[in-house]
Amino acid sequence: MLRKIASLCAALLVALGTSTARAEDRYNTKDKLVVKQGDLILQKDGKGWYAIKILAVDPWPDGTATAHCLTYKSVQSKPTIELLKNAAVLVWHAPIDAASFGRGWERIGNKAPSKEELVGFAEYLKLTDFPRYISFTGQDAQDIIRQANEHYKRAYELGEQGKRVESIAEYDRAIDLFPRFYEAIDNRAFTYMELGQIRDALHDFEQSLRVNPNGMSAFFSKGECLMKLGDLKAAAAIFQEGQSRFPEQRTVFAKFLERVRVLQRNG
Repeated sequence: MLRKIASLCAALLVALGTSTARAEDRYNTKDKLVVKQGDLILQKDGKGWYAIKILAVDPWPDGTATAHCLTYKSVQSKPTIELLKNAAVLVWHAPIDAASFGRGWERIGNKAPSKEELVGFAEYLKLTDFPRYISFTGQDAQDIIRQANEHYKRAYELGEQGKRVESIAEYDRAIDLFPRFYEAIDNRAFTYMELGQIRDALHDFEQSLRVNPNGMSAFFSKGECLMKLGDLKAAAAIFQEGQSRFPEQRTVFAKFLERVRVLQRNG
């Protein structure tokens, strides 16, 4: 191994007490509650009152929209805007189909989200839309990248010194600053492999491929982890696909595919 140098909506609505019938009605424009940022909405069922605060609404070209929601724990008495100021939070951020708030939902007011309330939404943006996260939080992108690179270099140096646990901690810091830093994710995975923590390595390689689907090293190493974990069928599929997906490395993928097939034949 070479270390590199350099439907949630439906489930949550059910949890909040939205019945199947109401979920089916969510596209009925007559009953639909059109939500906007800052809206506080309620719904009551047999278990109590459920409240949601709309943190942001993202419209999409197809006419649909995603509501980014902060959800509160249920209470027995109907909450007011004042009571919700100190209400216990159930989920700090959940993206929900904005058309889901149909019959049974009631708007009780609107209050701009506070900085504290937006923490969960900011973390979501950090993982899904980094440029928007930078703009949303008012940070300096170049400064974040500089800090991430410093942690990356320190992690690499520690790895070269055999200080693998300390190295992983530095990669953690780099990735936390810049979640799309797939080189750091890959290197952390290689370090996990060196420590024999194969499942952690596999998780990282899968994370890396979500960020950079064309990462040959991560793709190949995912197959290697699967092979070490005894999932030979999945490993064979990776090495088989790799031959066509990365033709310049066809020989290496073919070699490991043969190794897997030998293991399969030998039971």
